[in-house]
Amino acid sequence: MPREDLVEVEVPSVETKNEIKPLIQEEKQTVVHCSMPCQIGMGARIWKSTYLITDGGTKIPLLFWDGISQAPYWTIIEHNGFFKFTLFFGGLPNDCKTFTLKEEIPEPGGFEVKGIRRNKSDVYRVTVF
Repeated sequence: MPREDLVEVEVPSVETKNEIKPLIQEEKQTVVHCSMPCQIGMGARIWKSTYLITDGGTKIPLLFWDGISQAPYWTIIEHNGFFKFTLFFGGLPNDCKTFTLKEEIPEPGGFEVKGIRRNKSDVYRVTVF
């Protein structure tokens, strides 16, 4: 016996084979492990205006940092040797072969590491001075 509270709905046929194109977007990031010569009592900080600059001139922004304070705050170093921290950037373009790590700051002392060769993992180790 049919239910009176149900309504029959006709669903039109829709051609989707050529109308829907899948959108595939890969999330990429670039990780740079930094090592800096240090002495007890030195201070270190990273500026948000630190970028990866591709060989084509594109600036890739700093997204996150670990093991170091963001300016204007300082991390006071309590040992001699090397101070280590990690920087996380957006992904490099597929056609990038080399890039520069540059801290663009409004005072002396910003670092720059030129000619970093791109690798498959997009994880790098550099020494900054």
